[in-house]
Amino acid sequence: MDFTVVILNEYTSAYPDHDWAEWKDRNRQQMKSQGDHWSKTTLSGHDIWDCLDRNKIDHLHLVQWKPAEDTLYRVSLTKKSDPFDQAK
Repeated sequence: MDFTVVILNEYTSAYPDHDWAEWKDRNRQQMKSQGDHWSKTTLSGHDIWDCLDRNKIDHLHLVQWKPAEDTLYRVSLTKKSDPFDQAK
């Protein structure tokens, strides 16, 4: 399963093997303040935890994530053993 993960730009250098692209959602683009600078990439895993573990992404660097086919981002992680988090 593919996941889109978003982290702060300041952490992208910790993951040079991934292709990061600047990311701001539509609401943030319309705001006058620049806010945080975020980057996103798409990575694979059986669930979000496997995706982070497999790609050696520190979960504390994660700002938002979603299964690639979803339209809404999530801002929190489920427990590692939570069956809701498992790929269908």
